[in-house]
Amino acid sequence: MATNIKNNIGRFFLLFIIISLFSCKQKKDILLEVKKDVEYLSDDKLQGRETGTIGEELALIYLNKRFKKIGLQTKIDTFQFNDFVEVKFNTDFMHCEIDFTNIYPTKYSSNATISNVEVIDLKFGIKAPEFDYSDYKNKNVIDKAVLINTSSPDGIHPHSKYLNHHDLKDRVETAKEEGAQCVIFYTDDKHAETPTKKFKKIKESGIPVLFLNDHKEILLNKRISFELTLVERKTQGKNLIAYINNQQKSTIVMGAHYDHIGWGKEGSRYIGEPAIHNGADDNASGVAALIQLAKFYNQRRYNSYNYIFIAFSGEEKGLLGSNAYVKKTDQELNSFNCMINLDMVGRLDTGNTLQIYGTGTSPSWNDLIDTNNIYGFNIKKSKSGTGPSDHTTFYLQDIPVLHFFTGAHEDYHKPSDDAEKINYQGIIKIIYFIQNIINDLHDAPTLAFTKTKEENNKNRPRFSVTLGVMPDYLFDGEGMRIDGVSHGRPAEVAKIKKGDVVIKLGEIRVSDMTTYMQALGAHSKGDRVDVIVIRDNEELTFSVQF
Repeated sequence: MATNIKNNIGRFFLLFIIISLFSCKQKKDILLEVKKDVEYLSDDKLQGRETGTIGEELALIYLNKRFKKIGLQTKIDTFQFNDFVEVKFNTDFMHCEIDFTNIYPTKYSSNATISNVEVIDLKFGIKAPEFDYSDYKNKNVIDKAVLINTSSPDGIHPHSKYLNHHDLKDRVETAKEEGAQCVIFYTDDKHAETPTKKFKKIKESGIPVLFLNDHKEILLNKRISFELTLVERKTQGKNLIAYINNQQKSTIVMGAHYDHIGWGKEGSRYIGEPAIHNGADDNASGVAALIQLAKFYNQRRYNSYNYIFIAFSGEEKGLLGSNAYVKKTDQELNSFNCMINLDMVGRLDTGNTLQIYGTGTSPSWNDLIDTNNIYGFNIKKSKSGTGPSDHTTFYLQDIPVLHFFTGAHEDYHKPSDDAEKINYQGIIKIIYFIQNIINDLHDAPTLAFTKTKEENNKNRPRFSVTLGVMPDYLFDGEGMRIDGVSHGRPAEVAKIKKGDVVIKLGEIRVSDMTTYMQALGAHSKGDRVDVIVIRDNEELTFSVQF
């Protein structure tokens, strides 16, 4: 009998060694694969994976092969968005007195040919009959080009007497009604608006609208001639979707965006000559982890759910890919049990700090997180389901979410976010942690969804007030369309709903995101304002208390 016991102990010990060796080999294999994926996606030849570029296409081809090699079905979903407006500004077609070096078209422009038109000063281009004020008094602007200062008679500030007349599009409309052929804005007020030179959407006014980035004297009482042609150019983004269909009623979605900011034309924190922003942490790290999760759940024993793995495009341009996916997948959303988002999981620090957002979106999350934290993570929880990543889009559809994030760092949105700075062992720990959480869901009922209060985020623009809504970043009409309303915030209290298009906030007309931000900035906590929205083609007014 003693001999049998010794034999059994020997067999157990041998089995333990075999399992340990297998586990070590498996972990090493995963580590090598994650490293290889991050290094490829963040290689210079992909040129920063900006949405719609050849670099992003190369990333898409690579990821499609990776998912197919695992054995998953894949689908590529395309979406279009306004990427830029091509400007053809010809001043050489006839003699002109003016150097147009510091003059450029604005988003309010329409195509036009202007021939030998006189430029006159129109001060602020404001008509305010309620104050018996008009810059048009004793002025003949018919067939003229008018110079308009973007400031106002008493400046640009929340208490301006002329706050209701600050909007530049309103001033263009007034000039057009008075017979002007062209509007040329300028400013000498640091608080006044300087229209952007680059824009993605034309908000046509019927006449050319320019901005002079110089002193008005170079144009005053001169004559101008030019041809202006503006063409909206659309770019195509592509989401990559991989499926594991286990013929179940409920589905778990996992996602990570694979796009980045290319050469840093938009969103870069880098100052210097143009350079490739490789985005190893943002978000090659999240995509590499997503591939490993797909590989893990493509095993026969994990069949309690269907699984969808999405490599999103267009996240850096405003969650475009996840927004497009949700809109296309409308009928399937009620089968989604939860959405797990991985965005920047490659810089786990020496303190093992892991930030998890969305912990308040289901009453089950806290227990699942705490029970499965066997890896010594110093977890920083955030209840809010909203934030600057793709989980927000799913939360707004009443789906429980978790967003995993190892924190901001000095290399964020800079060319220095490279593969050699990634903590690969940290990524592996996060992958195992997420697996354990999801595996526990297999024995639990469908997750309940809970709305959360929006929490402060250091990356958001700082205003003293908020309406408590999520904008629809794909909306390209007039105004700001609401894609979600935060629980308990001013908009919900006032009965403003998802789908409403805000066209006026207080005394400021809202034509786009920029004017919406300006309108928020004009108010303080405690202010009560009227918000005008379009709902089902009807104009409605709501009283909002900030």
